[in-house]
Amino acid sequence: MKTEICPDLARLGPRYDVAILGMPFDVAASARSGARFGPRGVREASTINCDGLYGMYDPVRDTYYLDRGEKIIDCGDVDVSPCGYEQAFENCTAAVKKIISTGALPVVIGGDHSITIPVLRAFTGFDDICVVQFDAHLDWTDSYGEFKYSHSSPMRRASEMAHVSKMMQIGLRGLGSSGKKDFDEARAWGSTLVTARDVHEKGAAGVAALIPQAKNYYITVDIDGLDPSICPGTGSPQAGGLLYQQVSDIMEAVVKKGNVVGLDLAEVAPPYDPCGQTSLYAAQLVLDFICYYTKKRSAEKGI
Repeated sequence: MKTEICPDLARLGPRYDVAILGMPFDVAASARSGARFGPRGVREASTINCDGLYGMYDPVRDTYYLDRGEKIIDCGDVDVSPCGYEQAFENCTAAVKKIISTGALPVVIGGDHSITIPVLRAFTGFDDICVVQFDAHLDWTDSYGEFKYSHSSPMRRASEMAHVSKMMQIGLRGLGSSGKKDFDEARAWGSTLVTARDVHEKGAAGVAALIPQAKNYYITVDIDGLDPSICPGTGSPQAGGLLYQQVSDIMEAVVKKGNVVGLDLAEVAPPYDPCGQTSLYAAQLVLDFICYYTKKRSAEKGI
């Protein structure tokens, strides 16, 4: 998708509906690195998603998207090099806060899944946020040794934030990424846990019915939530995953249910994606979300 470009985030104005931000960071990956190339890969793949001759027409929903003058801008990448994770996280939080201050909705492309931590920190001015996570992994690990900010810990860290009140974790599966203790603690905190098998059995509509009621929603997509036959280009693939349409339909249901304040997409690792299909599906999911969000926003404005 081709958008306007903001060369200086400090000068971002208030006239945009969506602002895209890259977070090329994979220092916190515990397995195969490479997600730092995710923002570039997703951007390059997104260039095939243009209006073409007939506009953004969706034959499934029989509607046009991005046809009401919606404004989308790409704000480039967070400065992460040669920073350690602390400075990189601070830079990310500051960038997202700037986007929020202009009234645009931030869409952040990672990067390993630890990026969700600094992004969510930017939403301290909001309350009652339900985080909706698509992921093969629970991401509830408290720490690796003394390191509490790996890509296995973002949901645990999110649960400690005062503005995060609810959570729904979709697509869970695989052996060994989290122990029973982590699952028990996530349930005790109040998270709604939905395995990949649950999604296959209930369907997207059945899972959408389980979305908790909240004032605000934040969506985080780890691309390994999708099946590796679709999205192999990721550091920690797990068989038995979600289908593209399941994720897209559930995202649409979240947008319809309440006020979505942001989205991130993480763990696209182009070095393990020889034909580029993971980046293509990731770009399509980002575009789907932007279409659902802007369609609803335009309707609310009476446009």
